[in-house]
Amino acid sequence: MFLRSLSVLPVLAGLSGVSVHHLLYRHGEWDLKGVDMVIFYIILTLGLIALQCSSILPPTEVLQRPNWALDIVKYHILGVYTSMLLYRAAFHRLNRFPGPFLARLSNLYVTSLVAKKLRLFEETEKLHEKYGDYVRIGPTELSIRDPAAVKPIYGSSAKVSKGVWYTCSEPRVSLETVRDKKVHAMQRKVWDHGFSSQALENYEPRLSYYATQLVDAIDSHLGQSMNMTQWFTYLSFDVMGDLAFGKGFNMLAEAKDQYFLTQLHGNMKAIGLTSHLSWIFPFFKRIPGLNAGHLKNLQWLGEQVDRRIKNPPDSPDIFSWVLQGYEKGPKTKQDYANLTCDAELICVAGSDTTSATMINMFFHFAKDQALYKTLQAELDALKDLTQESLKKVKLLEAVINETLRLHPAVPSGLQRLTPLEGLQINDTYIPGDVTVCIPMHALFRDERAFAQPTEFIPERWTTRPELVKDPSAFFPFGGGSYVCAGKQLAMMEIRRVIAEILTRYNVTFAPDHSDDAFLDDTVDAFTVVPGPVKLIFKKR
Repeated sequence: MFLRSLSVLPVLAGLSGVSVHHLLYRHGEWDLKGVDMVIFYIILTLGLIALQCSSILPPTEVLQRPNWALDIVKYHILGVYTSMLLYRAAFHRLNRFPGPFLARLSNLYVTSLVAKKLRLFEETEKLHEKYGDYVRIGPTELSIRDPAAVKPIYGSSAKVSKGVWYTCSEPRVSLETVRDKKVHAMQRKVWDHGFSSQALENYEPRLSYYATQLVDAIDSHLGQSMNMTQWFTYLSFDVMGDLAFGKGFNMLAEAKDQYFLTQLHGNMKAIGLTSHLSWIFPFFKRIPGLNAGHLKNLQWLGEQVDRRIKNPPDSPDIFSWVLQGYEKGPKTKQDYANLTCDAELICVAGSDTTSATMINMFFHFAKDQALYKTLQAELDALKDLTQESLKKVKLLEAVINETLRLHPAVPSGLQRLTPLEGLQINDTYIPGDVTVCIPMHALFRDERAFAQPTEFIPERWTTRPELVKDPSAFFPFGGGSYVCAGKQLAMMEIRRVIAEILTRYNVTFAPDHSDDAFLDDTVDAFTVVPGPVKLIFKKR
């Protein structure tokens, strides 16, 4: 009689969902399997409907219900979600960490914070002010604002691995998104050739060419308002396009956005919005219609890579070294996909991050004319503007560091996954297989690490070292084995461009510049995208 009861069907279906959650879905990563899971449940539903319509099963009170096939799937899914939400709310191993209650239940909570203004770094700072150094911002994620956590998470001996966010490029994989430590180490050796001292020296003529184009643009706009957010972005993308594809994007020359920049910024904002919903990425890549933009981008990248392979430059660029590694391998379809992903990485990683730093530097230059004049005098004293000379200008290095401290290129930080044995940070134990992240914007403004943390004081890196309380808390390029491979190239570009401008021009804010617009329009799309900084240049 029990099996014939009408009430047993939803109970058994619900219990199957609870069992699947505890025995299957609670273990491992399922972020890349979302599309396959949807397909599975559709097939399951259709199969049950077909079974219902057949005469295979003997008639019973339960099976004579008109919608029993749909009821099985419905109550099964209800069981999965009920079990999941109850577990996260009351029994999860991260429940001892403070944070908003809704953050326990779903990553939709932190996504709702991102959706406000695409300024997650601000929202996490508010959470840390309310809840402390360790805040649960998702079912399995902690945001950490503790200087003591830097070495265990980003240090050279850190046992953590990259978090699930790095699956965003799957099935393509680049140096940045590869999560296997051994594979990353092998790829990093290839990339390091492209950033050696000799390689950087070979890139200087390219950098000089585009720096001259920027100077020409300023000359043609003397005394006029210039949106330097736009012009520094054009510069950095032209430089990195040349180093990736053998030629720039001609944005400086044509003074307008090109396809790659428009497409990238659109994608980055989408990634920033969905950065805590990694399961959604495959839907935008695999579902017809939704994947139109993705497929167009892949086609464009493939065309650029193919053209670059057929037309090698006279002097090696960064892509030359990456291509060399590809040529030595079996050159499978996956290898080619990864090659296009690495080419895209060269452009992306070296563009927005570098331009954002220069944009923010000039924001502070225009606000502090005394600083600008002092740095001009130090640069004027140089015999030439070679990298060796510029490296010795301590004030220039200090201004770069202070800009990176107050305006880190990745303000919300870099996601990591704790090892299975967990992570001990002083008195705080974090269980294994937990996503952790240190928001740079919050930590770099923490009084335990920096005195007068919200003030722009370049001297803290030169004559006032007491203002840096904990040097280990400053890691704008990441750290450990995952430290940014292009750090020295970025520093070289920033030094050279800043020096070229300061030795030629004086600068002030334009009448149509707004500090509020600059700061409020800055968005966090994994890398920071600054608002408009409008300046007027005059010949010295």
